[in-house]
Amino acid sequence: MKYYSTNKEAPLATLHEAVVKGLASDRGLYMPENIKKLPEEFFDNIQSMSFQEIAYTVADAFFGE
Repeated sequence: MKYYSTNKEAPLATLHEAVVKGLASDRGLYMPENIKKLPEEFFDNIQSMSFQEIAYTVADAFFGE
């Protein structure tokens, strides 16, 4: 998965590059090109999920792979 800058002037970055740099060279925030849609079951079951389960599911949508 590649990450783009919200200012759209910096080159695409890998997850490793985005995490290490923090901010893009154009001072924008890195965002994934695509965010996986959370399954309907996630919202149906969120009340019974632990913080760790919620965090894992949401992080998987942002970081994938």
